Amino acid sequence: MNRQHTIVLLVVTALLLKISETGAQEISAANKSLPLSGESFRIDGHEAFVITPEQTTENCPWVWYAPTLTNLPGKEESWMFKQFLEAGIAIAGVDVGESYGSPTGTNIYDTFYQYLTKQRNLSTQPVLLARSRGGLMLYNWAVEHADHVGAIAGIYPVCNLESYPGLERAKTAYGRSIEEMRTTLPTINPIDRLKYLAEAKVPILHLHGDQDTVVPNEQNSAVVLSRYLEQGGDMQIKLMKGQGHNMWTGWFQDTTLTHFVIKHAKQPATQPSEKSKSEPDVQQWLTFKGGDGPGKNRHIVLIAAEQEYRSEQSMPMLAKILSQHHGFDCTVLFSVNDEGKVDPTLPAPFKEKGKVHRIPGLDQLASADCCVWLSRFMQLPDDQMDHFHQYFDSGKPLLALRTANHGFWGGKPYQVNGQKVSLRKLLGGTFMGHHGGWHREATRGLIVSGKETHPILTGVGDIWGTSDVYRCHNDQNPLPQDCEALILGQPLQSLDQDAEPNRDKEPLPIGWTKTWTGNGNLESKLFHFTMGSAKDFTNEGVRRIVVNAIYWGLNLDDKIDPSRSVNPVTAYQPMTSGFNYEKLGVIPKDVKDYLNP
Repeated sequence: MNRQHTIVLLVVTALLLKISETGAQEISAANKSLPLSGESFRIDGHEAFVITPEQTTENCPWVWYAPTLTNLPGKEESWMFKQFLEAGIAIAGVDVGESYGSPTGTNIYDTFYQYLTKQRNLSTQPVLLARSRGGLMLYNWAVEHADHVGAIAGIYPVCNLESYPGLERAKTAYGRSIEEMRTTLPTINPIDRLKYLAEAKVPILHLHGDQDTVVPNEQNSAVVLSRYLEQGGDMQIKLMKGQGHNMWTGWFQDTTLTHFVIKHAKQPATQPSEKSKSEPDVQQWLTFKGGDGPGKNRHIVLIAAEQEYRSEQSMPMLAKILSQHHGFDCTVLFSVNDEGKVDPTLPAPFKEKGKVHRIPGLDQLASADCCVWLSRFMQLPDDQMDHFHQYFDSGKPLLALRTANHGFWGGKPYQVNGQKVSLRKLLGGTFMGHHGGWHREATRGLIVSGKETHPILTGVGDIWGTSDVYRCHNDQNPLPQDCEALILGQPLQSLDQDAEPNRDKEPLPIGWTKTWTGNGNLESKLFHFTMGSAKDFTNEGVRRIVVNAIYWGLNLDDKIDPSRSVNPVTAYQPMTSGFNYEKLGVIPKDVKDYLNP
């Protein structure tokens, strides 16, 4: 046999081996238009694409995009795709036509998956990114291959055949009569097949518009959420106000979605988390499952990370109130030492040069519906600061308590459109000094005249606490015009609840609302309350203000009920604020010790 014949035989043999492994009849070049530089090809006669990062590795993470039609993905998705590529994640898809999740389309998906994972060395657990009708395509493949799915992200995805395109239009793709479609619907409709994904613990995030009339949220994402949670699954919906089924930029520049995809593409759902060498192999936060109540299926993350005001006691107490009296699922995160213990005695960086703190579990901010934040002079690693920054961009509500307005010390700066953003600008004010006497003058809260009917103040009577009044504004830095002051703080002459006012010190704003717009142009509702020590939370007014503010931030104003309890679930006896840890009895403790603070 001559050399030319040998080469031809080797090429044919290699092609036959590839066809055998992938199930494809043919892999050939194509000229599909893509929003970013990538490779287009045909697999089994169907046009497909792969866009890879500059550097790829074995088992490269990837995002499976659908629908891949003639003009999709489009240039509108370029920003989103760039975020994936910069994180080392590839994007791929294959055109299965108007298959509506039928076996015709899912069989092609099987071939495509085998090709990418075996021939192209991509991860065996991609994140599926379903937009619109791509929901039917990807969900019906996913439920049959749940162990091969890292997560599912959706942008107004179709999940219900009866909603779109309707059984009459879908029957041709399924090769069935309308009667057969109705009879077999539970076996082909994504909303009826979720148990397989729930059993595999596949996390899901959907973005959906509240004005979508083409693929209504109520018939699609909302149904998936209700059923998935009932079956023990993990899912969140981010509802986009005023948006329908359109090409609005916000869909494709949403940091909540991109962070979710990146997290799960690089750490698939069924693989254990990789812990840092210094992080003990234990859960370093508290979780409280919500019961019945207005907050059912809403997730609140509470952050206790300071050295003075005993938030390690107050935040678990508040989480119990929110979960048992109001139905919210709650997670409490703490600042911990190298042994994994909750440690309020860790010094600030200006006390111990180069000190770096850690707050395990901050990645849970990505799936939170609301955050209650209390930190003080935390110097955090860049990846942990990123979780805060991503939340600031998320459009979700933020309640900043007491020292949050000086919650960080150095670290990676928060930027919007390339410009650094201070905590003063974010929150509407920052700590400028103790207006009241530090640890010797309590605070009486006074409702601003004309604000008595604000939702946050519903059912609020006496407001008092032992923490002093902060000065957060002056003539050069007044309360910004975009802030609405609700509560003023009057310094008292002592720490006693019935102490007389210190008439030499005027009341200053201690509670105000504002709106924040970060990267992605999503509006977040903010409430900053400069009270919030553990002792302050012995006051019903302080507790009710914070609980009401959560309802307000989540647009649940109509659910605020002054008769609903804000009383501690278990005995609450907080320690005194201060830094004299030995005298006060403040020591590092295991996380579990704060289940009953």
